[in-house]
Amino acid sequence: MSRVKELNQILDDMVEAGNKMIEAANALKEYFSSPAEPKPEKPKEEPAPARKEETKPSLTKEDVRMLLSAKSTEDEGKYKPQVKALVQKYSKDRKLSGVNPEQYGALTKELEAIGNG
Repeated sequence: MSRVKELNQILDDMVEAGNKMIEAANALKEYFSSPAEPKPEKPKEEPAPARKEETKPSLTKEDVRMLLSAKSTEDEGKYKPQVKALVQKYSKDRKLSGVNPEQYGALTKELEAIGNG
């Protein structure tokens, strides 16, 4: 086979490969652009009125105590002074027992920031 015929065959193969790629791309485009099956609509439910039971804090004192303890012993007690100051910030009597349970969420949020900021 001469060099020209060989080059011509290579170019024909390249054109054929390009056409196959175009076909594949069009098939994918068609597949992904077709409308998905509509999901059946759920009837909208009216939100239930808030009950007093739902206002309970999701964290218990034991949960908060565990988190405080873990942070204060982290890195060989590196954060213990910061943890102590955080409890004092939220407590009336500088102890976890003096922290209002409604503030547990805010306290733990600040606790997570210790050592991460």
